[in-house]
Amino acid sequence: MTLRDKNGTVLVSLDDHVLDGSYNAPQHTHHSLEISCVVEGTGKYVIDNRSYDLQKGDIIIINNTEQHRLVLSGENRFHHIVIHFDPSFIWNSLSNDLDYNFLLVFFERGPNFSNRLDRDNPATACIYALILDILEEFNSRRLCYELIIKIKLQTIFTEILRNYDYIDRHKVVKPLSGDDILNLNTVMRYIDSHLDSDISLKELADIIHISPAYFSTLFKRFNGVSPIEYIINRRVQRAIELIKTTSMSLTEIAISCGFNNGTNFYKAFNKVTGRTPASYRRNRDLGVIEK
Repeated sequence: MTLRDKNGTVLVSLDDHVLDGSYNAPQHTHHSLEISCVVEGTGKYVIDNRSYDLQKGDIIIINNTEQHRLVLSGENRFHHIVIHFDPSFIWNSLSNDLDYNFLLVFFERGPNFSNRLDRDNPATACIYALILDILEEFNSRRLCYELIIKIKLQTIFTEILRNYDYIDRHKVVKPLSGDDILNLNTVMRYIDSHLDSDISLKELADIIHISPAYFSTLFKRFNGVSPIEYIINRRVQRAIELIKTTSMSLTEIAISCGFNNGTNFYKAFNKVTGRTPASYRRNRDLGVIEK
C-alpha cells in the first residue's frame, strides 16, 4: 500500500507482513525512514551493532543509514506492520516552526535513544494504536485519507518528542523556508528524472544557485543522507521497481538506472538491500516477501 506524489514517487508505503521462521533477510538499509510495530509473535531486530528482542506491542524506529534485519526462529506466526516514508513527506510544504522537529528522533538522537520505544512508557501503546489507525486509513481509503495518514504520522512523532528522552534537544531548529522547500523539491525532481545520467554535486547545486558545500549540508539536514547517497539509494529503489514490474534483463535495468557497469550496480544493490539483483528477482518469482 503506497502514497505517491503527482510524479509517481513513493512518499509513504505500508506493509502488513505475516511471517514465520522461514523468513530470512540480510542486513540492509533503504532511502526511507521506518517505523514498525509488532502485532503478534516474537523475534529480534538487529540494528547496526544493537539487538532488540521483540514482542507484541513493540514499536521500532529506524533511520535511512542504519543497517538492520529482522530475525525470526521456529514456526511461530509473526505479524508485523511496517511503515516507510520519505523525509520530504513530513517537511515538504509545511508552514510552522515545529515541522522539521518531527524528524529529530531519526536525525538528531540523544544519548538515551533506543530504536525500540520503551515498553513501560504509556505513550508506546498510544503510538501502537496510531499505527493501526494508519493501516485502517490505507485499507478504507476514505475521503482525505492521505491527509489523515500524514496527521497520524505527525502525531506519532509529537508523542515521541513529548514522552521520550530520545533526542538531542540542543539540535531543535527552525525548519526550511519556503524558498528552501522549493529548491529542494526542484533538485529532487531533477534527480528522479535523471537517474539514468551522470549527476554531480556541482550540477545539483548549480540548479538552485548555491555552493556545493552549502547545498550538501542543506540536503543532508532534511533528508538524513548526502546527495550522492540519496542518488544511489534512489537508483537502487528504481531498480527494485523494475525487477518487480518488468521482464527487463538485469543489464538493461542497470543501464536504465544510471549504473555505468554491472560491477557498480551489483555493489550498490548489495550494499542497500543486502542481496544481489539476481537473488532478488528469484525471490520475486518465488513470491518471497522482501523487506
